[in-house]
Amino acid sequence: MLDKMPVRLRREPLIEVVWEIRFSGSESSVADLLPGMIFRALPGRFSSVVRLPVADIPAPIVEHDPGLRYAPKLRLEKDNRAVLIGEHVVSLSCRRPYPGWAQFSKEIRELASVVKDTGLVPSLERCSIKYVDLIQLQEPIGIDCLNLVLRLGQYSIVSTPIQLRTEVIEENLVHIIQIVSPAEVTVLGEDESFKGVLLDIDTVRSLNGERSWDTLYAELDTMHLAAKRMFFSLLTSDTLNKLDPEYAG
Repeated sequence: MLDKMPVRLRREPLIEVVWEIRFSGSESSVADLLPGMIFRALPGRFSSVVRLPVADIPAPIVEHDPGLRYAPKLRLEKDNRAVLIGEHVVSLSCRRPYPGWAQFSKEIRELASVVKDTGLVPSLERCSIKYVDLIQLQEPIGIDCLNLVLRLGQYSIVSTPIQLRTEVIEENLVHIIQIVSPAEVTVLGEDESFKGVLLDIDTVRSLNGERSWDTLYAELDTMHLAAKRMFFSLLTSDTLNKLDPEYAG
């Protein structure tokens, strides 16, 4: 457990952060109705609408396919922000540069309030905050930048290719952690690709019951803090120092 977490990292590895809610909608055309409502409620926030491939798949197939049910159909975007909308999902994405939690959480609450007020989403299933980081510190690229020791029999896995997915339960949260090394990442809006160790932490809170919207608002900061703790706990002290941490006070 970390004694003290940095306020920020001067060598920021963050690629993208995504807040998401999944729900059971009251209308069969949530993905058709929500975009216009969001545009009107948040004027000037988004400049274009992109139709995604899932929008062309017949609705009955999407509804009954677990791999497609929560896939977005449309993306509202401007600069490095995007809102993705499907029949059972709404998410807010921020690509780098990240404005910090104070600003991003404000935008989350504004969007959540708009979605709630439409009346199209009476029953929430879950909410989540996902941070995607790419650690670019060393050659050859390897998982020794992380607090992770992996062996297969007599073989120590460090710089050989790896894709790892696991889940860590922390009270009423589930952290879905994915590690890919080496990884090559392309960021929307940037010309070049980047290589390093990909660390993807998706912190999920199940939401069931009449007061699920209240729970969403009340636990937003708690989820962020838990995701932040998990991220820093997975870095070695050497990696943390190389990322040039800045502490409060």
